[in-house]
Amino acid sequence: MANKAVAVDWEDILSKFATYKGTIKSFCKENNISPHQFYYQRKAAKKRVTPVFHAIDFKEDAIPSNSSLTSSIKIEIGKAKIHIPSHDRAALTNILGMIMESC
Repeated sequence: MANKAVAVDWEDILSKFATYKGTIKSFCKENNISPHQFYYQRKAAKKRVTPVFHAIDFKEDAIPSNSSLTSSIKIEIGKAKIHIPSHDRAALTNILGMIMESC
């Protein structure tokens, strides 16, 4: 009988490890994966989750004040998702100020 390869949900494995209190070696043993596979997949996941930064210009003429502008600025930090109309300068300034204070 040939051994069938079992598909591993690496996103789920890495998510479980985030709250695991033991060592990588014991975690891998409990989840039937090799430490080599774990390190490889963790490194690959870090490469896939690259933060994106877009500069925002706060000059008076940089943000149009017309109400026909429908685009929004999206900020995601962990599970928090903030969507601000790009023409709402006051909301944008307040939210970014609060984020900067907490960092």
